[in-house]
Amino acid sequence: MRGALLVLAVVVGLGTVASLLVAWRRDTASDGMRSELAVDLERGSLAGLARAQARARHLIVADPDDLEAVAALAFASAVLAVDYGFDTADEVHKLLARSPVASAHADAVVAMSAAARALLLLARGDRDGAERVATAAAKIAPGAPYPLYALGRARARAGDLPGAARALEAALIEAPGFTLAEVAWSETQLDAGEAQAARDTLSRTLARSGDDPRATLLLGEAERALGSDTPPDTSKVCATSTARRDDASPRWPPPVIRAACHLAQATHDRSAGHRAQALTHAEEAARLVPAEPRLLAATAKLLAELGPVDWAAGLLGRARRLAAAEAPALAWAGAAVDLGRGRTPALPAGPRPADPETRLLMARIALSAGGVGALRAALKAFDENTMKRDADLSLLAQLFVNDSSRDRARDPRDTSGSLPSVGTTPPTDPWRAYLDGLRAELAGNLPDAAASFGRALSGHGDACRAAGEYLATLRLLKRPQDSAASGTLTVLRAENAGCVNLR
Repeated sequence: MRGALLVLAVVVGLGTVASLLVAWRRDTASDGMRSELAVDLERGSLAGLARAQARARHLIVADPDDLEAVAALAFASAVLAVDYGFDTADEVHKLLARSPVASAHADAVVAMSAAARALLLLARGDRDGAERVATAAAKIAPGAPYPLYALGRARARAGDLPGAARALEAALIEAPGFTLAEVAWSETQLDAGEAQAARDTLSRTLARSGDDPRATLLLGEAERALGSDTPPDTSKVCATSTARRDDASPRWPPPVIRAACHLAQATHDRSAGHRAQALTHAEEAARLVPAEPRLLAATAKLLAELGPVDWAAGLLGRARRLAAAEAPALAWAGAAVDLGRGRTPALPAGPRPADPETRLLMARIALSAGGVGALRAALKAFDENTMKRDADLSLLAQLFVNDSSRDRARDPRDTSGSLPSVGTTPPTDPWRAYLDGLRAELAGNLPDAAASFGRALSGHGDACRAAGEYLATLRLLKRPQDSAASGTLTVLRAENAGCVNLR
């Protein structure tokens, strides 16, 4: 009997030791996964957020009551919803129903859950609610970077760029390698016109953290704004984003990245004078762009510049449901839509976003508001490198600023030599036809002005103004509309029903 009891005791002891060993290994594995999860959240790249989701789900499967993992999964999924357009809002909402809200839990866990809740509110367009939740969370856990990040994002969407920058800088003081905060801070600098600061920070971020498509595309924005000779290589990011395989997940690549790639290509094509190609890419971006207000506004601004003003207005309306109309990206997109409608908007107050389309918009508004004199003053604000790299700005300078152009504009009978081509802008380009019409009108040559305006009635952002000039010139000449021009006006009504000159 004693022998049997001894054997039983040994078996029980071995079982206990084995159980303790398994538990120890499980806890050790969980601790290691938590450390890796924290690193992925700190790096904050697209790949890091995806890994963070996977690790958090693994921890939750192992322990459904792991509130730290629940909070981490909610935060990563909320960032993917706000920054990348993933449809994760319902998942975040369900996770937050399990997350702690009482102070009995660790402050850091409560703060991360609150940051996720603030981002969820932001994704739904509740900027005030997001700011209140993030501010309260930052007070609960003053050393946690996540509520400060959410607060910065909320302030940026409210149009408070200085306040957003301060919150994001505070997050970086608490977590110096917090990539999400660095990228968001750089975005605020671009919208504030500080392209150099954005480029410096994004370059350091990418050098430290490796590939991140959002950071790479923002760096491309900064380089284009600065007229860099060596823009970042976005071909790898955009090749995989714009040519998604049929068997790929519908969640991948993220819609924000695909839309941003098409928009970057559209800006490149427009600056090179290839307006038709630019329109193709801008329209594709407009089809893809999710509920991300900055990207919606940028797409709207470019579309309004290229012709489809109604489409641009629709995108801007979506953006205004998510961000304040006075936020710089939205304010300048609004000016582009107003100009496309045939009005003459004032330059938006506050910061001027650093991008080529804003510069061209400034020049077009100056020409509309003050004529050639105002245009010359506006172009003087741009350096020679900026002018050289933008075919449309170069065309404006060539036609209205250069002495030879002014001499020919004064004497329409002087036809010696053709107008010099700028970049690859073809003479048949409708926007160039509009500008030629203005030059002929300034020179008093109404027949040539009418002919040029008649070729400029669609296909660019000043088509509505061209229509007004065309109809007014025909009235002065007492001529009927050309049949071809009448058909083009029908096209204009289809893409710009709000044009004031068609009422």
